[in-house]
Amino acid sequence: MSAVGSWFALTALLYAASSCFYLAMLLRGAAVVGRYSRGVLAFAAASHAAFLLQSGGPWGTIHSALSLLSLGVALAFVVFARRPSVEMLGAFLTPLILVFFLGSGLQQGVGQVSDEVRSVLLPVHITVNVLGFVAFALAFGAALGYVLQERLLRRRRLTGVFERLPSLDALDALGLRAVVIGFPLLTLGIVTGAFWAARLRPGVPLISPAQAFAVISWVLFAVVLLTRVSVGWRGRRAAIGTIMGFVCALAVLVGYMVRA
Repeated sequence: MSAVGSWFALTALLYAASSCFYLAMLLRGAAVVGRYSRGVLAFAAASHAAFLLQSGGPWGTIHSALSLLSLGVALAFVVFARRPSVEMLGAFLTPLILVFFLGSGLQQGVGQVSDEVRSVLLPVHITVNVLGFVAFALAFGAALGYVLQERLLRRRRLTGVFERLPSLDALDALGLRAVVIGFPLLTLGIVTGAFWAARLRPGVPLISPAQAFAVISWVLFAVVLLTRVSVGWRGRRAAIGTIMGFVCALAVLVGYMVRA
């Protein structure tokens, strides 16, 4: 196995171990194991950075975007997990990080952007999409935690380790902040994506299935923000809207991954 392949395998194993630790902390109340979860995740992120340095590209592909996305979510959560009230969300986010990272190693997908359509806006397009997705991933984790805890509270089954989940107010506030950060980035990503589509396929309709899901995701997050401001829509409804928006954003990535 090459050095790059070894770094990839090591990083995947570390992400998988971190995911198992966080899930054990949530489902089994394994607090002793859970203390090491953030440390393992930090080591996984460091290994991931080393893998990126070893691989040296190619950049500008869906695979590199997925790799940067998984690293961004990992680093963001390592920072946020310093707050004990947020740590339990790792059970929802670390499996997502692992899936993104493994997806970056798949061979099928769109190729590297050709030189004739490159410009200074290409790094901007990639950066805003990655950062926006990182924010939405954090919002998704908070929303998933909210829906789970709210359901357990309604059934009066919030006992044991589930009592260590962040409070509903904390989850709702975290989800709102993340969506507020991610929404303008998604907007800029859609605009620059339309620009690249026009450059790559002049005269061809801009709306592809992936782009349609991006627009649907934008509409859902816009509705979440608008209803929060106008009618005070929050809590479970806002969480469900956030989850639906994130699922549509995931569909965009899947669409690019399976496109020949």
